[in-house]
Amino acid sequence: MNDPIRRLEAARAALDDGRPDRAERLLDAAFPEVFAGEALVLKGEALRARGFFRRAQAAYRAALQRLGSEERDLIAAARLGLARAARSLGETVDARVQLRAARLVAARGDEELSRTLALESALVLRAEGKYPAALKALAPMLTRARRLRDHSAVGFLLWATGGARRFAGDLSGSHSDFRRSLAAFRRAGDREGETYALFGLGGIARVRGFFDEALNAYARAGALLARSPDLFGRAYAHCGLANVLRQLGRWSQAERNYRLSYALYARLDDRVDLAYVDWGLGQVHLKRGELAAAEKRLRAALSAFRAGSEARGEALSLHSLAQVLHARGRTDEAERTFDAAVRRARGAGLHAHLEIYT
Repeated sequence: MNDPIRRLEAARAALDDGRPDRAERLLDAAFPEVFAGEALVLKGEALRARGFFRRAQAAYRAALQRLGSEERDLIAAARLGLARAARSLGETVDARVQLRAARLVAARGDEELSRTLALESALVLRAEGKYPAALKALAPMLTRARRLRDHSAVGFLLWATGGARRFAGDLSGSHSDFRRSLAAFRRAGDREGETYALFGLGGIARVRGFFDEALNAYARAGALLARSPDLFGRAYAHCGLANVLRQLGRWSQAERNYRLSYALYARLDDRVDLAYVDWGLGQVHLKRGELAAAEKRLRAALSAFRAGSEARGEALSLHSLAQVLHARGRTDEAERTFDAAVRRARGAGLHAHLEIYT
């Protein structure tokens, strides 16, 4: 397909159909300068949909260098894409910068874009750990989606709400949100949304001790993603399943799934999620009594969490590391590490220091 306009149209259609891999292939060949900026924005979308957040950021930034000042819609789309990628990587300061830039360039009266930016701002609040503020911002959006009977939007907003409730400590409310999110996505026929609702449901069911529900949710999500180009989703499915298997004491199966997850996250250069896999492997080593290996994994996780300002990960890693240090006879260091875990969790308004069950 040599016609650049037809290639752009086909790439957009592929993205709409949930085939970002196909869109990426259509966008790989060179485009005339007049279409180059738009092609790079679409390439950023395709990469982000597969979980390649850093490569997506590079594509969006390259697009901004090629777009003319009159191409306001595309500039706003690139800025919004940068914000979404930064949020996914835990880079919330940059996400805020990009959202402000998107608002400045957005055309006046574009209500749809205004609502999209408001939603993204709420999701950044959630990523920052400002859960009450995120819930307050999401509530009117959920009311509107229900009034319009937009089931896919309802599913997404319940998914977002469920995550905020979980980490704010409302585990029962979170569980209800994720169950309703799954029902809404199914009613909408939204398979991608269904997958992520299953992730949320698997996570909250696991921490509440509903292990059969958690295993079923992750298994169903994994089946939906088996041939998917969404590498991030596949990595997440393996990690979530590994977490449940670990809690059930099925160490070898847990380790296998953690390693499958690690390989996928490494391809995506997703350092924070890699750290969660390191933490999980550290937990497996701890339970097996492999204390030196556990300490090595947990220190690697802690370093990555600190670099990414991931408060929950830091608290979990410090808590687990304290157990390892105590088991290795370094009790004073263990006590200091345990105290640091509690301070980090409480300072961020989290309850991770109570997650002995996780």
